[in-house]
Amino acid sequence: MKGAFICTLSEEDWGKTRELGVYGNRFYKEGTSRKLGDVQQLSIIRDLISMQEGDAVFFHIRGKQTIHGVYKVRKSAYYDDKCKIWDNPLELFPYRFLFEPHPDYKYLAEYDANIEVHSLYEFIDRGEIKSLVTLENEQNIEARGVRKILIEDAKILISLLHRDFKYRKTNQKLPFNPHNPSSNVRSLKDCIYKVGRIENAIKAVLMYELAHNPSLVSKIFSGLEVDPDKIDFVNEFFIAQTTRKSIDIYITYKNSHILVEVKTDRVDETTLKQALYYRDLLSQRPWIDVEKDRIKVILVGKRFVNTLPDSIKNLAKINNGIQLIQYKPINGGKWGEFKDVC
Repeated sequence: MKGAFICTLSEEDWGKTRELGVYGNRFYKEGTSRKLGDVQQLSIIRDLISMQEGDAVFFHIRGKQTIHGVYKVRKSAYYDDKCKIWDNPLELFPYRFLFEPHPDYKYLAEYDANIEVHSLYEFIDRGEIKSLVTLENEQNIEARGVRKILIEDAKILISLLHRDFKYRKTNQKLPFNPHNPSSNVRSLKDCIYKVGRIENAIKAVLMYELAHNPSLVSKIFSGLEVDPDKIDFVNEFFIAQTTRKSIDIYITYKNSHILVEVKTDRVDETTLKQALYYRDLLSQRPWIDVEKDRIKVILVGKRFVNTLPDSIKNLAKINNGIQLIQYKPINGGKWGEFKDVC
């Protein structure tokens, strides 16, 4: 298991989604023919783009408030606005990926094993589940159809599915008739645009590179020998249970924790102060050992105020582990490249 995701969808769409092994995220505002804005579309891409074949997937069914699994990604995210799958007169749900019952837990998927969402909250409250705070939509919080979760949290979900399997499953084995798209669908990597103009665009590039580019991983873990296949990371990570403040990207490897804060354009002392506040909040989580764990802050931006490197040097004696990474939009804003500043 290289990574893990949890995806939300309606009860009416679950049957066909599960049987065909294809999940889709929307292009239009719900119930309308008006397309989502650029920020929203790029947030969908950001959430899906680090998905790789072999990753574990769980499904959260709205209305029923249940979580189903365990499934495995069989084709990473792509864009298909030609093939109609679901019975929706307005929406094709073109941001898609393919999945199948996970071979290690096939019986759970084949009999639609599930748990109730509320059964997670005792684990969240105790800090045992780290990358979820809630699955319900909340006011002023971005509604997300797909969330990347930590592998250790996925293992807890799997244990809960096993615990309740006897009581929460179908009586008959369910059919699986996998959908296969045409060969000319677009990779989600080719759907990114407005890098340098919209924050979610550069976040999407970073999420892809963390999953696929060992050289960026080495740059982030400067001075440490790291196995890129064993790092774990999530985006829009709630930094503390008692606040709805989130860090753009959280990366973990052994006893190293990295907080990545991204700005579309300029990074200044205010951004630095905010990131250090997030670091202080993270250090108070019950699963952080302040004596042994290393917490690092990375600020990513297109440019930096002239005084920022000196501010970081002045903090060096009490705040080790602050790194600046500059990005440059390339390919007409369809991608970005990165370099160390300090």
